[in-house]
Amino acid sequence: MLVAQNSSINTPFHCHYLATSKLSNDFVLIFCSLDSIMCSKKSRFQLTTEDIIKECGPDSGITQKHILVTGATAGIGLETGRALACAGAQVYLMGRDEGKLQDVLQNINNELEQKQSAGSVEGVVCDLNSLANIKQFAQKFTRENKPLNVLILNAGLMNYNHEKTVDGLEQMIGVNHIGHAYLTKLLMPMLIANAPSKIVVVSSHLQSGPPLDYQMLDRWNSAEKDAKKGWSMMRGYQQSKLANVLFARALASRYGSKQITAYSLHPGIIKTNLGKDIPLLHFLKKFIKTKNITQGAATTVYCALKPGLENETGRYFSDSTVTNVADKWSNEDLNIFWDWTEKVIQERTANL
Repeated sequence: MLVAQNSSINTPFHCHYLATSKLSNDFVLIFCSLDSIMCSKKSRFQLTTEDIIKECGPDSGITQKHILVTGATAGIGLETGRALACAGAQVYLMGRDEGKLQDVLQNINNELEQKQSAGSVEGVVCDLNSLANIKQFAQKFTRENKPLNVLILNAGLMNYNHEKTVDGLEQMIGVNHIGHAYLTKLLMPMLIANAPSKIVVVSSHLQSGPPLDYQMLDRWNSAEKDAKKGWSMMRGYQQSKLANVLFARALASRYGSKQITAYSLHPGIIKTNLGKDIPLLHFLKKFIKTKNITQGAATTVYCALKPGLENETGRYFSDSTVTNVADKWSNEDLNIFWDWTEKVIQERTANL
C-alpha cells in the first residue's frame, strides 16, 4: 500500500505522478519511466487477481500457503490479502491501525463465509515507521510459532515533505525499505523453517533513475542541518523503490540455498482519486494506462502463487510477466547494498 502523507488527501495508491516544488527534476524522473510503462505487454495488462488464481491452478498449492501481507488495510494490499484468502490461503493481514484492521477482517470474513472458502484471515498490528514496534511484532509472531511461507512486502508511502521515522530515518527509505528489511531479517528463521518460501517485494517502475546514492541517503537519515539537501518527493521515492528491487536480488542471492526465492514487481498505476489537483497529472494520464485494484494486485498474486518461478528468483515482474529490469546489478552492487542496509539496521537497533 502506498499512502500520500502531509496533504488533504490520504488515499492508498501505487501510482506515478508529478507533484513537488522541484518540478523540473521530478518531471525528468517521471518521463525516465514512461518508456517502460507504455511498453507493458497489453495481453496481460488487464489480468485480475481472479484471473491469476485460475491461471496458477491447483499446482499453486494455495491451501498450504501461510501468507503475511504488509499494508493490508487498503488498496492493493487489501485486495491481495482478500483474493488469496478467498482462494484458500491462510493470510495474516498487517496494518498499523487496529480499527481499520478489524473492519477489513469483518468484511473479508463475511465474504469467506459467503463463498464457503477454506481460507482464513488474521489481523496483526505493526507500525513499520518504528523499528522497535517491528521487533515487538516479530518476537510475538515467532513466540506463537505461526507458520509462514510467503512474505509480501506491500506497504509503502510517498511524502510531499521531508519527514522522519521514529528512528530518525528519512521516512520513505525508512518505511519502504529499511522497515521491511528489518521485518524480513527477523522473520527469516520462520521462512527457512517452512521452506520452500517466497518473498514478494512491491516496487514501482519509478525505481528507474539514478543508482542508489548512499552518501545522500545517509545525509537524509542524519540530524545535520543540511539533511534535506538533494531531497525531493520523487527522488526520495525513486531511491526507496530502487532499494526494493535490489533487496529482492540480494535476498535471492543470499538465501537461495535455503529454498527462499524473492521477486520484485511493478503493480501498475492504480485508479484512485489521489492527485486530482496535482499539476500536469491529467496531461500525464493521457500517456499512461491505469489499472483497477484487482488488476493492480494481480502481479503480486502471480509472484506469490505461480509454480515454477524458482529459476526467476531475484527478478522484476510487470503485468504478471518477468522482465530484465533487475538483471543489470552486479554482485558487487548487491554486496554494497546489503552491507549498507545491515549497517543502518544495526546502528538504529543497537539499543532496542
